[in-house]
Amino acid sequence: MYYEHKRLLSLAVIILTAVVAAGPTVAQAQKKSPGGLTGGDRLRPGSSYSNQRASRSIRHARDYSRDIYHYSRVPGTIQPSVAKADAEDLGRTITTAQQQLDTVRQEIGNDPAAATPLKTIDQHLATAEKQHKMLYEECCKESVDGLACMKHCNQILLELDKAQAEHDALIRSLEIKAQPTQ
Repeated sequence: MYYEHKRLLSLAVIILTAVVAAGPTVAQAQKKSPGGLTGGDRLRPGSSYSNQRASRSIRHARDYSRDIYHYSRVPGTIQPSVAKADAEDLGRTITTAQQQLDTVRQEIGNDPAAATPLKTIDQHLATAEKQHKMLYEECCKESVDGLACMKHCNQILLELDKAQAEHDALIRSLEIKAQPTQ
């Protein structure tokens, strides 16, 4: 009984020490930044919610394309219903990314610095959409050709990677513009 009590007391001291040591760190992390921004806004000042949603949609489309690619690698195990469902989800996310980009375009307005990157992103998404249509046609067949799916997914990934890189550069340039001059 004595040893049990001593172990519990030691454990309580260790926990109390950890809480006291972590207290200032947690309090520091919860402070507002000088501009009054908190959370994700502090990490990405000037980035609009629509820009964040567009970026997220592109990332989700990349994830779906990568998943279909990996699913298609093993010959003979592709179930057409699974491939078709995943291809439909991929198509929805590409369409969502295009819609979010339209919203970004409306928010930015006539900013000439943003017009060229937005046009380039649109072209990459349009190319990814064309490849998706070919992928979807392949996935609707009774016997899905894994190599053809991998080829289409690879092209989709290349285009989405380019769109994501261009969008990231656009967000950075908008953030630089949004920084107050000192």
